[in-house]
Amino acid sequence: MEINEQKRQKFIENAGKRVNNVLHDIQILEPMARSNNYDFTKADVEEMFTAMQETLNNAKEEYYKKFEMKAKSERKAFVFGQTISNVNNMVKEAISNAQNETENKEIQNDIEQSFEEQNAEVINEVENNAEVSAE
Repeated sequence: MEINEQKRQKFIENAGKRVNNVLHDIQILEPMARSNNYDFTKADVEEMFTAMQETLNNAKEEYYKKFEMKAKSERKAFVFGQTISNVNNMVKEAISNAQNETENKEIQNDIEQSFEEQNAEVINEVENNAEVSAE
């Protein structure tokens, strides 16, 4: 898969800006958890973070579809005497893809677990703040 460097630079520039905007928007949610101006339930917090995680997962899936589509659309050429080596290469590529997919799922699971742990910490902090405020 060849990379067009001009398009990649454009991607890096625009994606960087958009990711920074998303990170900023997420970061400005945090002070709301510590503010006495808002009241919310665990269900509210879970609903909010679940929606964000689902959207993040969907966006990630869209990016990975490009790699799957390129692999499917690559043209195969037949050359006598290379059939067995082509089969071997295809098997190796399939194994590598399966390993990468497994690694990606493991990484995604790690991220989701970390996200859930952070959610639990936020919920505990909110509960502790609520208890302190109630006293």
